[in-house]
Amino acid sequence: MTDWTDAEVTAAVTDTILDYAEFVDTCEADQWADLFCENGVFDEGSIIEGRENLRVHVRKLLRLFDATAHHISNVRVTRTGDETADARCYVYAWHQRTNGDHFEIWGRYLDELRLEDGRWRFARRRVEMFGSRGWDIPLERVQRREL
Repeated sequence: MTDWTDAEVTAAVTDTILDYAEFVDTCEADQWADLFCENGVFDEGSIIEGRENLRVHVRKLLRLFDATAHHISNVRVTRTGDETADARCYVYAWHQRTNGDHFEIWGRYLDELRLEDGRWRFARRRVEMFGSRGWDIPLERVQRREL
């Protein structure tokens, strides 16, 4: 059992979410992978499981780009236990490929986080897309309700 207040959990989880965007954009693959639990899962259309597999994956992925810019908004954190929380946030991500082409994604991250080794880390992060421009990406679409 931890002594974290709900406000402290929200702040720490938000820091993890913002660090994710910063570490992608500054090409810090090791720091990015360390944001995931040891057995963390990343689901962006295909599932990668385990911190070391994620480290290998992000290194390959970042080699495709000269630059990226991830902008996070609408962060919502819900504490689900003493050492667990769920979060969701929106993302606008701009990418410049090594050939000079650009593409953009509008989407959201759906997160399950767990306190591990004193830090709130992603136990599972799922990417859903509202839309994209410049590249057809096979991400799951955000489901809309019927009117």
